[in-house]
Amino acid sequence: MNTNLKISNVTKIYPGCIANDNISLEFESGKIYALLGENGAGKSTLVKILSGVIIPDEGEIFLNKNILKLNSPIDAKKNDIGMVFQHFNLFETLSVFENLIIDSEETPENLKEKIQLIMKKYNFSINLDVPVLNLSAGQKQKVEIIRCLIRNPKVLIMDEPTSVLTEQETSELFLSLKKFSEEKILIIYITHKLKEVMKLCDEVAVMRRGKLVSVSKIKDENIESLATKMVGQNLKTIKKKKSSISSSEQLIKVTDLNFTSEDPFETNLENINFSVNRGECLGIAGISGNGQSELFQILSGEIISDKNSIKFSNNFIGDLNPQERREYLMAFSPEDRLEQAAIPQMKIFENVALNNFKSSNFFNNGLINENRIKEHSKKIISDFNVNTDNIELKSQFLSGGNLQKLIIGRELITSPDLLICFNPTWGLDVGAINYIHETLIKINDQNKSIILISTDTDELLKLSDKISVIHKGKLSKIMSADEVTSEKLGILMGGGEID
Repeated sequence: MNTNLKISNVTKIYPGCIANDNISLEFESGKIYALLGENGAGKSTLVKILSGVIIPDEGEIFLNKNILKLNSPIDAKKNDIGMVFQHFNLFETLSVFENLIIDSEETPENLKEKIQLIMKKYNFSINLDVPVLNLSAGQKQKVEIIRCLIRNPKVLIMDEPTSVLTEQETSELFLSLKKFSEEKILIIYITHKLKEVMKLCDEVAVMRRGKLVSVSKIKDENIESLATKMVGQNLKTIKKKKSSISSSEQLIKVTDLNFTSEDPFETNLENINFSVNRGECLGIAGISGNGQSELFQILSGEIISDKNSIKFSNNFIGDLNPQERREYLMAFSPEDRLEQAAIPQMKIFENVALNNFKSSNFFNNGLINENRIKEHSKKIISDFNVNTDNIELKSQFLSGGNLQKLIIGRELITSPDLLICFNPTWGLDVGAINYIHETLIKINDQNKSIILISTDTDELLKLSDKISVIHKGKLSKIMSADEVTSEKLGILMGGGEID
């Protein structure tokens, strides 16, 4: 039986913002629909209305011509609407299976059997007994997908499902989604990756500033036309210009770095060796869960290593904590901006104060210099194009792109010699990605260095001078970015070898 979902004149207003402005759309099963828009365009609000998380101020929702009263996520689930959120709704300290059984009416035995069938059918490989906090971002995303599939939904809403997946994993997911569509599941797909839209979807709706600006068939669009509709103007192409003369001054060198975790679900690192010169960007590719998180934590000082394993500016720093490393002009942008880089309930200027370089002068004789912090925050907002002028605003009200600009701006405002970033554009729209990429290129142009750990191969090929791949805690040889293709990276990321 075909499924028809209709959104009729839906409006949602927040103080000072119309998130959804009289939106009307119609979807039918048998097609995969893309919902596009910049961060803050209103698409997340719209799908949260469909999933019962947000109640609209005006408008109606129809499923197969029946009016739906979606006053909670439970109502959405009862009406066979499932949603995989971009930011994970999982209990970190519980196991995968405990997370999946929380709102299930199945017996543990039946549920486990059902989960195993889903994982086998769609090629997911996850240990159900592992605590969620030990999973990579990519693995957490798969848990969310499984939790949704357990309920056999008629409507499946996917919010940035491939943000942390490799090209191979994304291809596998696409095969699954196309199979869902053939099985008459109606799919609404939110992504910032326009290549995915062109490859996967049948129709596309574009939102901008709360309004619906276009609905069209994919065959009538291309990447450039969609990007222009999203941002309202043509975007310039950002690509790093490779310098013919590379600096010979070594900034950081990692030698025989090993890490053995007491946690059996973390990834051990084995004999990691690399160096980065001034003005260079070293890209590190890999499938989520192969040691990227552990490597980032060691490089940032969250995990202490042997003192002599990391040499930075001719100083051995392996045993220093993050704050001590900042004093040597290192800066860090972690993968999860909501959990690791910012506290959403705190104001913008308070989040800026969390990152205290000595040169920031945030404290005088042990007292907080609030005026200095606020001046610093205003400069970050101005210099890094954060779309607000209110430093008293809680960070949770910033869009993903603006929060990421704030975080990177907070790290770069004191002009560090090295920025280590982990998936810096995860979940961002095309405009925000362009801005972040342009910012990273400028860092290298200023003879500053970057270590870019990313699951986005296009991003790595665009920004890196040198690239390596991490697989099961081991680093491949360092390669010139000019000699690497996405296909070669894919082979190495899967554990294969290249000539």
